[in-house]
Amino acid sequence: MNHRLLLGVLTIFMVLPLPAATTGKVSGTFVVAGSDAQLKYVRAKRVKLDEKKDGYAVVISAAPPTGEIMDWKTAEPSKKGNFIHVMFESNGDVWVTELGHVKSSAGRFAVVTEVHKVTFEVRDGRLAAHIKTDGDQMFDDPYNVDLTFETPLEEK
Repeated sequence: MNHRLLLGVLTIFMVLPLPAATTGKVSGTFVVAGSDAQLKYVRAKRVKLDEKKDGYAVVISAAPPTGEIMDWKTAEPSKKGNFIHVMFESNGDVWVTELGHVKSSAGRFAVVTEVHKVTFEVRDGRLAAHIKTDGDQMFDDPYNVDLTFETPLEEK
C-alpha cells in the first residue's frame, strides 16, 4: 500500500508544471511618478536580437514572471504588475528596454538610450548586470532606474 501511495505522489509531481526558477537576486529601484515598483524577481535567456545579432532577454518583475520571457516585451502592467523587460547585446550594451509600471500614465513604454548598463557579465551559466538611467527621465511621467540583478540563464 505504501508503494502505491508513493507512486501516486511521485506521478502528481511529475505532471504538475514547475514554477520559473526563483534563484535570481534583484536590488535597487525602478520609480515612476514617485512610486517604487518593488521588483523582486528576475529571469534571463539567450535570444536572437535580429538576423545577425545574438543577445539576452531579461525580465525583472514585482510578481513571479511566468510564461515566455519574450512575451513580457508587450505585457501590460495592469495585468502583469510592474516590470522591466530589457534586451542586451552580447557585449552587454542595452538594445531596448520596455518599462511597465501601474503608476505610469502610459502603462508600458519603451526606451532605447535612457537605460544603460553600468556592469554586465555572463559567466558559468549566469547573467549579472547593473542598469540605470542618468537620474530622472521623462516619458509621460518622471521615472528612474537603478537596478542590480543576477540570475541563471534559462535554456532556449
